[in-house]
Amino acid sequence: MELCNILKYDRSLYPSKAVFFYKTDDSDFVPLEADICRIRGPKSGFTEAFTPQFLPKNLSTQDLTHNNILTLEECYVPPNVDHLYCRFSLRVQANSLAPSGCSDPEVFSLLKEFAEVFKERGGYKELAVRYCRNILLGTWLWRNQNTGNTEIKIKTSSGNDYLINNTRKVAWESKWSDEELKTLEDLSNEIQNALIDPNVFWSADITAKIESVFCQEVYPSQILTDKVSQSEASKQFVKSKFSDGRYAVSFNSVKIGAALQSIDDWWDDGASKRLRVHEFGVDKEIGTTRRPPHSEHNFYHILKSAERYLSELNKFNANNGEVVNPNIYYLFSVLIKGGMFQKKAESKKG
Repeated sequence: MELCNILKYDRSLYPSKAVFFYKTDDSDFVPLEADICRIRGPKSGFTEAFTPQFLPKNLSTQDLTHNNILTLEECYVPPNVDHLYCRFSLRVQANSLAPSGCSDPEVFSLLKEFAEVFKERGGYKELAVRYCRNILLGTWLWRNQNTGNTEIKIKTSSGNDYLINNTRKVAWESKWSDEELKTLEDLSNEIQNALIDPNVFWSADITAKIESVFCQEVYPSQILTDKVSQSEASKQFVKSKFSDGRYAVSFNSVKIGAALQSIDDWWDDGASKRLRVHEFGVDKEIGTTRRPPHSEHNFYHILKSAERYLSELNKFNANNGEVVNPNIYYLFSVLIKGGMFQKKAESKKG
């Protein structure tokens, strides 16, 4: 299959912001607010004392004792609060079944057929299970996972409620209890159904109840700012405005989506981590790509081979102990993520 000049997929997962709040005797929804603080930042960085050639700068013995005055936002659980809550919603739509825009009718038909066969072979179930694991494990809490016992509750538009009593007792690779496995099975069935049926409008309301210690620090999303005025904090948090004018610190929807889509362990047979789904398998932890352009494991090489993978999937027989090629799972995880996948039109030389 040749990559065409227009090829795009609408995303299938629509997470909201995740809002931090707590409860009191008077209210079930009190926004967790940020504080502004001014601190003395010590001069301890490499560039404060050395040149790029690792030569000491011409400084007096007092120069490094001075401080940089920094204005920052910080966030802590109030002293009289024992449990912190974080809540978001998730919509799922069947947008990976066909491109939302394609300049080549043959490519459109091929990709639509590919999705249909992938659906018939149960491929979407594997992806749904992986998204569910990240929901139920509280992966979307990011650094706030490193705290006390955490309970996850999910209420779906299908009228069902799901519960994980304590995320600290389960892990991706650990053995789940029968009750936890049933929760995973039932919730993943709902998500799978939403991924494969365009007539289904499915959503879920997801809340984490986090057991906190005294004045525990909280880590919401940070706003990326290029320049700030002297009166503004250089580190600011993402916030959600309440009807009464107060602001609750939050995760932005992109950060929630990144956590849910951290399912790519297909990039290597012995993969030691699950990456966020990305066309080139970006591993931000060590600043590299696990699916670089020169390899045949990046999204565009696999997409270009869609006809071969479709033929392989047509011959697939689970009853014979066969497993779906990991590249196919990866391909559809990117299509679920959505994006623009075309190549630029080549300019005609006159």
